[in-house]
Amino acid sequence: MKRTLIAGAAFASLFAVTSASAADLPAYSKAPAVAAVYDWTGYYIGTNVGYSYGTASTNGTRTSTVAPTLLPLIDSSTIKGIIGGGQLGYNWQSGSWLYGLESDIQLSNENATGNVCTAVGCPAGSLMFTRDYKLDWFGTARGRIGFLPAERILLYATGGVAYGNFSGSSWTLPMNIGTWSSLNVGWIVGAGAEAALGNNWSFKVEYLYMDLGNVGGSSATVVVPAGVAPGSTTGYVFNTKFTDNIVRVGLNYKFGGPSAVVARY
Repeated sequence: MKRTLIAGAAFASLFAVTSASAADLPAYSKAPAVAAVYDWTGYYIGTNVGYSYGTASTNGTRTSTVAPTLLPLIDSSTIKGIIGGGQLGYNWQSGSWLYGLESDIQLSNENATGNVCTAVGCPAGSLMFTRDYKLDWFGTARGRIGFLPAERILLYATGGVAYGNFSGSSWTLPMNIGTWSSLNVGWIVGAGAEAALGNNWSFKVEYLYMDLGNVGGSSATVVVPAGVAPGSTTGYVFNTKFTDNIVRVGLNYKFGGPSAVVARY
């Protein structure tokens, strides 16, 4: 009996000492917390819609076999309308910085009608013909560089090559100039902000400035206006420089996992 009491007392003392020692140990044995950090790296595809407003600036000359033999041609018209299309690209994220490539194709209903005159302001007697301008479609191939102030917020600048089809027409009688259409290559720059949403989706707002350079044409028409000898010839040579301001919103879907899993202690 005495031996049993001694053994019980020893076991109780050992248990008390062990419990006290365990309570004094630091909690290094706890498993680390696992958190998900959004990763922008990967391919994406998306759609966009927006509004654009630009300037079609026409200049050229009119030559004629009757006086005056040479006159300037001048017009500056605001061309505007709705645009919409799709984009695809790839992002590389390195810390708080992002590098990417993006290409897009857009349909456009931008159009305008302007008066081509021989004097600025088109005073009475200076109108030569009216001109219809239209941006049929355009596309871009751009690089992107951005900064991440937060893991799901991207601020970026973008720039690259732009291309598109810009056309014009005029049926003003008796100077029946006809139509012209030109596929031109130019440049584009801009900036935007993008926010990552859940389930691989992101939403962006973007501004772009596009310059498609000069497009134009020429014509030679035999006209018989009042007071001019029949058979007189009038020729027109002109160029139109087209620049555009684009504001649009877009929705992107990124392929692959939306996040990288990291351990946080």
